[in-house]
Amino acid sequence: MADKNYLHTAYANSADGTDGFTTVYPNLNLLKNTKSQSYTSTGTDRNVLANIYKLDGSTSDVIGKNVTITYDFAITNSIGTWSGTINPTLGFGGSGKPVSNTSLSGSVKQTISITSLSGDSYSIAVIGLPAGTKVTIRNLKVELGSTATPYMPSASEVTTADWPKYVGTYVDTNPASSTDPNKYDWDEMKYRVYLDGTPVGGSKLLSFDLENLKAGTTYNVQVNQINGNDESDKSESVAFKTTLTK
Repeated sequence: MADKNYLHTAYANSADGTDGFTTVYPNLNLLKNTKSQSYTSTGTDRNVLANIYKLDGSTSDVIGKNVTITYDFAITNSIGTWSGTINPTLGFGGSGKPVSNTSLSGSVKQTISITSLSGDSYSIAVIGLPAGTKVTIRNLKVELGSTATPYMPSASEVTTADWPKYVGTYVDTNPASSTDPNKYDWDEMKYRVYLDGTPVGGSKLLSFDLENLKAGTTYNVQVNQINGNDESDKSESVAFKTTLTK
C-alpha cells in the first residue's frame, strides 16, 4: 500500500518562518490588559494588586471548561535571602509559582478546570517578597483547552497586525509536523478562516482543511481576505453538518 501524504501547515510573523513560529494557530486571550503588568511588594505578607485583568466575555463562557494559563515573569530589586510565591490570576484560578532570590525569572504553563468564578476581574498576588521587590508579568495568556498557543490579545483588543502574517506548508508521509521552519515553504497569508466566529487558521490559497471536528455537529464557516495589516469584512456564513460516525 502506498504511503499516505500529509499536508503540514505552520504560521509565523516573518517570511522565513523564524519569528513567532507555530504549528498551532493562536487562540484569542480570555483576559484583557495582559501584555505587561508590574507590581512592587510592600512587604512579605500577601500583597494584592486588585482588578487589573478583566475577562473579555461572560464567566459562563468558561465555567465547566479546561483553560491553559501561560506567562513570563521577572523579579528585580531583590535583596537578601527570601522565598515566596507569585500568582498573576488570583480570583480566576491557577496555583502560585514558587520564587526566591535564586529563582528570579522564568515561564509558567498551567492547565486548570474552571468550576466556578465569583467575578470577572482578577489580580496579581505575591507572598513572601521583601518590600521594594518588583514583579513583572509579561505575555499572560488564558485560553480554552490544554494546548498553549502563542501570545495574543483578547477579542476586543486584537488587531490584524497581531495575527501571524505568513503561512508555511510542505507535504510528506510523516503524520507529525516538523518544528523546523526551514522545512516549510513560506508565503504571505491571503485569507483567514473562521469557524463559528473564531479564527482557526489561514491560507495563501482559498482552500483550507478543517480538523478535529465533532461528528453530528453543525458548524458555520466564514473567510476574509488579508492585505498587509488590512482585512476585508468576513464573508457570508456557510453552515454545514458533519456526518455521524458509524
